Amino acid sequence: MKTLQERAERVSQTIDVPIPSLDGTSVAYTVPVVVPALRDPVDGEIYLEGEAQEIIDRTKARYMGLISAPEIRGLREYLGVTQRSMSELLQMGAKTYTRWESGGDHPSRSLNILLRALRDGRIDVPYLRSIRPNLDGTVANWSHVWANAPARQATESVTVKSTTAEPAIYETQPIAA
Repeated sequence: MKTLQERAERVSQTIDVPIPSLDGTSVAYTVPVVVPALRDPVDGEIYLEGEAQEIIDRTKARYMGLISAPEIRGLREYLGVTQRSMSELLQMGAKTYTRWESGGDHPSRSLNILLRALRDGRIDVPYLRSIRPNLDGTVANWSHVWANAPARQATESVTVKSTTAEPAIYETQPIAA
């Protein structure tokens, strides 16, 4: 008897990809995606091929605003560090970082924020090195820097106008002095 791969007809299937809410407790919305599939001529069942899951995962990551594998690799190359050095800067396992860069996994939303801040120049490599734990378990002491820093006050507030995938969902307004 032929295997499913041998007897099946290659088809395209539209799948609704659920995009989780920010807190991860529900589905914020769904996005239809066309993926490759196999239709069994015996019973008509549709089976997703391996590439389908990759397409679904990439779609979900994009709509969640996660930085992509090529962006992660490009950031590391721009910084001129090795995968091992990058994983040490981020205080994480080298294998986990390698999976992010190869597209085998995605960073969490929290680590995505850190990666974006690094990419956008909001933090830099010297800062990440300064907060790495020392061999004795302590971390560099920056209290002398913050003690002399001038106090800042917010100058505008941000209001979220929508939780959908619309491009301009934030609105800023000046705060009255």
